[in-house]
Amino acid sequence: MTIDSDGGFATFVITEEARALVAASGVREGLLSVYFRHTTGAVMIVEHEAGFLVDLEETLERLVPLDARYRHHLVGYDRNGAIHVRSALLCSSVSIPVHEGDVLLGTYQDIMVLDMQRERAPRSIVLQVMGE
Repeated sequence: MTIDSDGGFATFVITEEARALVAASGVREGLLSVYFRHTTGAVMIVEHEAGFLVDLEETLERLVPLDARYRHHLVGYDRNGAIHVRSALLCSSVSIPVHEGDVLLGTYQDIMVLDMQRERAPRSIVLQVMGE
């Protein structure tokens, strides 16, 4: 699956796409794997709520400020050291149980992809269903 990201702190809820994939797969019991194929973002199981997104962004800025000095910048071709460190603190993939043909999420849980790269670009997400 590909998403067109505006970058910055772009979020995408992909719960319904994941549910549709699981339903189409015919898998009744198994596992859904969701993987973000970039070093500038994360996959999370979260409550999709505006206040949470602001809290997350502000917390990441306190922990890993965008304007700090990073050795990554010494490579000379990009200045996204903070984004790589932030991504390393988060997860690039999640595994979700599939039960009775659906992803086993809690009432308020959503599958969210976060892209923190500064530039607008398409981003790849791999969704894979395993089971029987």
